[in-house]
Formats: sequence, C-alpha cells, structure tokens
Amino acid sequence: MYNAPMELRVRMYDNAASYRSDREAIDAAVLGVLDSGELVMGPAVRALEEEFAAYCGAGYAVGVTSGTSALLLALRALGIGPGDEVITVANSDIPTSHAVTLTGAQVVWIDIEPEGCNMDPDLVEAAITPRTKAILPVHLHGVPAEMAPILEIGQHHGIAVMEDAALATGAHYHGRRIGSLSTLTAFSTAPGKIFGGVGSGGLITTDDRSLYDRLNTLRHYGREQPPYRDRPATRPKWPSDTIEIGYNERIDTIDAAVLRLRLPYLDEQLARRREHAANYARRFERAGVRIQRPPADSKAVWRVFTVRISERDRVHAGLFERGIESSLAYVPADHLDVCYRDLGYRRGSLPVTETFCDELLALPCHPYLSDAEVEEVADAVIELL
Repeated sequence: MYNAPMELRVRMYDNAASYRSDREAIDAAVLGVLDSGELVMGPAVRALEEEFAAYCGAGYAVGVTSGTSALLLALRALGIGPGDEVITVANSDIPTSHAVTLTGAQVVWIDIEPEGCNMDPDLVEAAITPRTKAILPVHLHGVPAEMAPILEIGQHHGIAVMEDAALATGAHYHGRRIGSLSTLTAFSTAPGKIFGGVGSGGLITTDDRSLYDRLNTLRHYGREQPPYRDRPATRPKWPSDTIEIGYNERIDTIDAAVLRLRLPYLDEQLARRREHAANYARRFERAGVRIQRPPADSKAVWRVFTVRISERDRVHAGLFERGIESSLAYVPADHLDVCYRDLGYRRGSLPVTETFCDELLALPCHPYLSDAEVEEVADAVIELL
C-alpha cells in the first residue's frame, strides 16, 4: 500500500520563499539575460566575480558550475595530481574528498576537534609527509575552522592551504571574511546554500593573479584566451590555443545575474540566521543539549544549526512525524563511505569524527523561518529527548 509523504511544515531550506522575496527583480534579471542571448559568461559573470571578490576582501573571484568544481579546479590550479597528498577532514559532504581523488591525489583524513567539529589543528603536522601538497580545512555548516594555526603550519612547511567554504559565505575569522585568508577558497552557490542562486554554481577566491589566470584557463577547456563574452568585439575572433587539459566549468549568466541581485542583501540574511542560532543556543543550553560552537573571535553563518544527541535517529524520526524537517549532514563520514572502503580506513580510525557523525542532527536555520518556528523546532527536539 502506498503511503503519501508527510506534509513538512518546517523545511530545512525554503527556495520558494527566497524567490518570492524578490520576484520582480529576479524575473527581470532572468529575462534580461535571455533577451541578450549571452547565456554563458555574459556581462553579469564578470560583474559578479568582481563584486564577490570585493565582498570577501580577495583580489579575484572565478565563477564555476558548482562547489565541487570549485574544489577540483582550485586543487588543479595548485598543480595537485597523482602522487600527491591532501590533508582534510571526513565529516564534510563527499564532494570535498571526491575533488581530491579526482585530481589523482591521495586524500588523507585527520580527526576533528569536538567543539567547532572542524579540523583539529593539533593533528595537522603529524599528518604531513614529503608528498603533502595542500591542507584543506572545511568550515562545517558555516562555522569557521580554527584557521590561524593551520595557516601557520602551512606557511612553515611551504604547503598551500585552501578552504572548503561551500557552506560558509560571509563568515568571519579574526576580523576577516572567509575567502581572504588562504591561497584559494572554494564556495558553493547552489540553491539552499548560504549564498544560493537558481541553479548549480560555485565561486573561487584568491589573491594570486597567476592562480586566477590558471583557473580561467581550466574552466574554459584549457584555453589560453579568457572566456568572457561581455565586451564588444574590436577585431575578428580567432581560435585560441588550448594550453592544457581543461574542463567546461563556466558559471551560466542567468545564475550570475540572480546572485548579483542577492549579494547586497546577504549580510542582512546572515544577521537573521545568527538570531535564529542564538535562540536555538539559549534553549538547548538550558536543556543540556550539546551544540556546535564557533571558535573565539569568529562569526558563523549557520547554514544549519547542529546539535549532538545520543538518540539522534529517534529524534530525527520524531521531528518528521511532527512535520519538521531535519538532516543527517553528513553521514556516514567520508572515510567510512562505500566508495572509499579500499583505502583501508575502519571504524575507530577517526574516533572524534565518528562520534560526531553518530550524534549530529542538523536543524533548519534559514532566514525565512519565523521566531515561532525556531522555538517550535527547539521545543520539539527537547520534548523528544
């Protein structure tokens, strides 16, 4: 017998509300791109890249087709390939690890610290070998990793640090925005992300002009000529040399146009997310529920709000029965997932990560939630304990 799906009243993300909040401007932007005929790498792309770089405090930004491609192209731009190793964490979405594997390099996972649930800086140095070419911390759910010691280790050993900020657009660490701290930073702009568009997309920031140029080449089939189509032609177009093996990973103009509309309002939405997170934190701390905590002198952006519960699966199911969506993001940890079983990691390899993944429950924290809905979610979790 077929059972109709439960009607979820409180959702993890609300893309429809995001669209309705600025419907007329979005419609006009989309129709304007369609009318221009410049659907790939049109004027909105370069404008978005310049505005996003300025927002992050970085020198350059490059728009690509997804957060996954942002990670992959950033690693490729660093020259990472077969025989190399990249140190990262296993409690991220699987594309973080896949990006390393797709370069031909070896992914090396280390454990997390238990408060922010991000890379443990105290474990980085012991994982470095002569083959280590990059350290890849992840800002899980928009909570910044403890970057200062990681950057110091990278500089001491001459190893690049690049960040997975797919969930952390707009976050701050020690007074600077994520995207301005390390050699390269990869963001996702997929719907439902902190800075989400109307399709799959991503951005990469850097201060290094040579890396910016190489990213432009890599996303455009490996061609030497930049891919932009935003200025009138002053001479006939001639073929461009393909100087390396590249990809077709250019962000589309419609998505860029919508993202440009949303960027000026991003900080206002982040403030709303922080209000929700503070409300959750007050309620859960009174009830003795453990939560993910940002490091000192940082500002998280809270794509979701993560609690840690020993009977997580029962609470997850109970919330669903009440019409409240929650998420097990990201379970299983990458080192225990099926696609990586041949690497020899077993349960017990990363004990803090594994305990976290056994207990985590991600709750809605998007800016279109009402205060009453946040209180309802928190109260429901506490009642189900």
